[in-house]
Formats: sequence, structure tokens, C-alpha cells
Amino acid sequence: MASVREYYPPLRNHRGITNFFMAKELSNFQNLLNQIDVEDEQKRLRVMARALNGLVTLLTVVALLIMLIPPFSHPLYYTIVGISLAINLVVEWTARQNREVFSARLLVVWTNLGVLAIMVANAIERDLLRTTLFAETTPLFVILAGLLLGWRAAGLVAVVNMFIIFAIYFLFFIIVGTSRGVFEETTGLFVPIFIYISLAWAAISLYQWQLSRSRQDLNQARNQILQNQLAQRDLELARNLQQRLYPFSPPLIENVKIAARSEAARETSGDFYDFVAMPDGRWAIVVADVTGKSIAAALVMVMTRSLLRSYIETQTSPAAILQLTNNALYRSGIGSQYVTVYLGVLDPQTLTLTFTTAGHPFPYLRRGAVISEIGQGSLPLGAKPDLVYNDKIIHLQAGDQVFLLTDGFFETRNKEGELFGFHRLMTLLDQVDPVDPNCALDQIWHSVTEFRGNLEQADDMTIVIINIPPQADAVAA
Repeated sequence: MASVREYYPPLRNHRGITNFFMAKELSNFQNLLNQIDVEDEQKRLRVMARALNGLVTLLTVVALLIMLIPPFSHPLYYTIVGISLAINLVVEWTARQNREVFSARLLVVWTNLGVLAIMVANAIERDLLRTTLFAETTPLFVILAGLLLGWRAAGLVAVVNMFIIFAIYFLFFIIVGTSRGVFEETTGLFVPIFIYISLAWAAISLYQWQLSRSRQDLNQARNQILQNQLAQRDLELARNLQQRLYPFSPPLIENVKIAARSEAARETSGDFYDFVAMPDGRWAIVVADVTGKSIAAALVMVMTRSLLRSYIETQTSPAAILQLTNNALYRSGIGSQYVTVYLGVLDPQTLTLTFTTAGHPFPYLRRGAVISEIGQGSLPLGAKPDLVYNDKIIHLQAGDQVFLLTDGFFETRNKEGELFGFHRLMTLLDQVDPVDPNCALDQIWHSVTEFRGNLEQADDMTIVIINIPPQADAVAA
């Protein structure tokens, strides 16, 4: 027979396995989102390049019109403006062809070189005023580079421009001559432009840094939302799968009426109940509670349910079934997630209930006006190897009620912090419908829920009620 570890290899490290698959799926989603971000950035760059190119084209046309005025006319200006218009068309065409990076670089490089070329032309003509006028426009192209290509490109443009502008002024004063000295004249005109360019680069760098921080914060928030959504989706899936493990309805057993209900405190539950038909005509009735909550408890719950069902098919004694299940769980390495179990075997013909418990709250027997606990102390499954459990046998009578509950009922607290407790529970069991188990179940659930008030349910809650109808003795006899 294969070992438990072969059947349930993930359970030794179920949390790590779950995190691995979630991380892998999250990575796939992040890669997809990164691709979307890249496409969005490309689209943004394409739109901005076309918009700024349109603005530059408009300014170039205006400049062309100004150059028609005789004082501003110059063959070199016409050449530069003509080339500029041609390049503007190339920029527009490449942007439309989704070559936005090339389009942006071409726009930045040419507009900057065009202005520097006009500045050189004015310097050659020894027109210091126009030379300075065009030099003072160069911070705009630093900003243009920053908007399209980022702060590093803007810094490169700034450094190149300052070097060229300084060189133009320096050569200008060498050729023209000055009484104050070439270096003094050069620095006197260059320093304000240096300050303008530096401020422009600092402003665009700060803007890009804030934009980058905003994107990082947005991506972190998006990733967190994505993680939460993936976790929520997995929990909902686990909840739906777990719900399918519960019996659709209690079995129809001769001489017996049964009602059952389980409600998780979170998306998944560590509680479960089960009804298993045995080969000899008897019925195994299981109520169990795994310590802990959520996915980890749900995985152990599934494993325990499968083991119990497997041993119920081959064993006849509840004690033997629990002993085998305990050893299998202990060897599987479930750690501190123990399982408390009630396992009863009901013979509907003789109304004999043979049961044992493993660290589970004792069942309650209601017989006439007396409510009593039945059972004996024991350790939960998985706590220690080779635990020994003992069967207890009771002969049910007409009108008897057996209540099987998990600790979520008597450990329920109200807003004052009071426990529902054993005393309230026993008082409640004495007051519920003695004939109809479904009605009794609703009454118990309503009372505990009313006691809790608006507080959230803190623990899983599971209950199974077994009723022996008043006429059952006669039928069984």
C-alpha cells in the first residue's frame, strides 16, 4: 500500500506550494501588465512627439513668414527653415509608422541643432543681440528632450548646448575683440544662459522623478490589488471545491432523522461532517475540526476526510479507524494542525451507536428531560503517534436526540466579550424542538447568532443532530 506521503506530497509544505503557484501566476500577470505599460509608454511618446512636432512646425512656419521681412532675410535662414520643415515631415511620418523613439530623437536633435546653427550664423554676422536671443531659447530644447527622452537625455542636451554656446561666445569675442577680456565677456553672457539651462534641466528632472515615483507607487498599488484579487479568487475556488465535499443532504436512514449544517468563519473551513454507508449496512457519522483556518486547515481537512473514508471501508471499529488515521496524519507531517474528530457508527436496525472521539467536544444526549455529555477524553489526531482510542456504545431509544458540535458554538463571544459557553449551550439544547432535527438546528443557530450580534463569526461552526422518532423502538423491535 502506498504511503500517505505519496498520496499527499504537498501537505508537508502546502503553504510553500500554494505561494509558489500564486507567485508564478502573479509573475505572469505582472509580465502582461509590464507589456501593457511598455505599449502605453510607446503610445504616449508617439502622441507627444507628434504634438510637439506640430508645434515646432507651426513655429517654423511663423519664422519663415518673419524672414520675408527684409531686415530678417538671410539665405542661410531659408536653408535652415527649409531643412527643418522637411525633417518635421520625416518626424511625422516615422511617428505614424510606430517608430516613436527614432521620431522623438530626430525631433530633439534637429530642433536643437537648428537653433544652434542660427546662433552660429548670427555670430558670424557679428550680431551679438540675435546670438544671445537664440542662445536663451536653448533651455526650451532641454525641456523638450526631457519630455520625450527622459532626464538623462535632457542632461546630455544641456551639457552639449552649454559647451557649444560657451565656445561660440568665446570665438565671437576673439574675432570681434573686447576691452574687458575675452573670458570675462564670454562668462558675463554665458552665466545667465548657464543658469537658465541648469534650472530647465533641474525642473524637468524633478518632474520626471516625481512622475517615476508616481508610476512606482501606482504599480505597487496595482500589484497589491492583483495579489489580493488572486488570493481572493483562489480562496473562492477553494471554498467552492470544499463545499462539494460536504454531503448534499443527510442520508435517509430507517428509524433515524438527521440534520446537519456547517458554516465557515472565512472563505474556507477546517470543519467538516460526513456520512458514509458501510458494507454491513451501518452508517459512519463524522464531525471534525482542524486547528487553524483558511487554506492550510482546508488542505488538512481534505486529507483527513479522504483517510477516514478509506479506513471506514476496511475497518468496523471507530477506534481502529481513528488509530489508523492518526498514524497516517502524524507521518504526513501536518505539524501543529491537529484534527479533533467525532466518529460514530450507527446501526439503524438495533439503534446502537458505537463511537469514539479524538480530542473533540463530547456529544450531548438528550433523553427525556435530561441533557448529558457522553464520551471520554482523548488527544486529537496527529498529536502523537500510536495513540489508542476506545469505543463507547450507547443504545438509543425512541425520542432520543444526539447533538454533535464543534467548538465554534460554545466559544462564540458577544460584543461584551462573554462566551456563549457550555451552560448556555446545554440550556439551549434542552429548549429546542425534540422531534424535528431541522427545526432544532435552526433554533440553535439562531440563538447563537443572536448572542453574537453584529460581530463577525470568529470560528467555523458545524452541527449534526440525530433524532430517533418516538415510534422507532417499535420499528426496530
